[in-house]
Amino acid sequence: MTGMYENIRSALIDTFRVPEDELSPQATLQELEMDSLALAEFALVLEERLGVKLETEHANANTTLAEVADHIEALMAAPKVAS
Repeated sequence: MTGMYENIRSALIDTFRVPEDELSPQATLQELEMDSLALAEFALVLEERLGVKLETEHANANTTLAEVADHIEALMAAPKVAS
């Protein structure tokens, strides 16, 4: 799996104490028992660690870890717009 997936995995283990054996690319955030508050915190943790803003539609209960990783990789690959 990608390095981004490993970053997400690390955040879930370190911050949310999700057991490693529950994590797989196909696992949804709901299967990891993340409620709406945990999802918001998850997005903030990833923003702090990776420097990208993860919108809630890309981190909802039905989103898989692989989908989150793919979306973040796409955000990081997108050209930056000067302010």
